[in-house]
Amino acid sequence: MKSILRLSTVTILAIFLLSSCVKVNVTPESPVTGSWVMNSAAEGDSYGWSPFYTGLENGVFTMYSNGSATYEDADVSMTGSWYITSVSGGYFDANGNYYNGVHNALQLKLNDPYTHSSINLNFDNADFYGNSFTATYFNGDLIERYNFVRY
Repeated sequence: MKSILRLSTVTILAIFLLSSCVKVNVTPESPVTGSWVMNSAAEGDSYGWSPFYTGLENGVFTMYSNGSATYEDADVSMTGSWYITSVSGGYFDANGNYYNGVHNALQLKLNDPYTHSSINLNFDNADFYGNSFTATYFNGDLIERYNFVRY
């Protein structure tokens, strides 16, 4: 009986020591990761908006999970980076309303060393809706609003 008890204890101890727990850290993918096209841009305030052409409407922005980014259209291919962060402070939403609180800020910096073309977008606020997002920037006079949809 003692040998069975010892064998059972050794077996249970061996199973316990040989089995292990695995901790998996899952980092949620950023809502900006993926390919996007800018489908409109406008400037204004809560009283009205005027559309404007940025020259970026014919290209595709691709943001990768490692923070790198590309922009490609028929004439240029740019590489760079993107960064999104949660900040606290004042910002304008897509309707031109001013808020003070926690929100997402988005930076997108791209360049082409051959053509010396560059894109520097520093959005004060970015709101994500699944397959689209709207980003705003206050230029000191008016609010610039950019709408993107998944490509």
